[in-house]
Amino acid sequence: MFKNAPIAAALLGLALTTAPALAAEKTQVRVEYADLDLTTPEGQRTLERRLDIAARDACGMDEQATGSRLASPRARSCYKQATARAKDVMATAIDNANSDSRLGG
Repeated sequence: MFKNAPIAAALLGLALTTAPALAAEKTQVRVEYADLDLTTPEGQRTLERRLDIAARDACGMDEQATGSRLASPRARSCYKQATARAKDVMATAIDNANSDSRLGG
């Protein structure tokens, strides 16, 4: 069921779900993982990288303010929350993939 579902990371709403995010903000980044085998360490690492890139992008972690090379406190807070939620969603996706493989699906 979850193999083909997108993971969406929403700016400020920080909703990381296995369905399109309905967040307070309109900016969203979708992370597809239907092409990954989440029962393997390689597939899991690839999903983790994709989620990290999506969170960095959605939260503006790579945007620099004039006079500073550091991300803004707002961007750092957003990123921290987004990656924490992403870990929970990723764990669920991996559990579901493992369940599907045990059930032959």
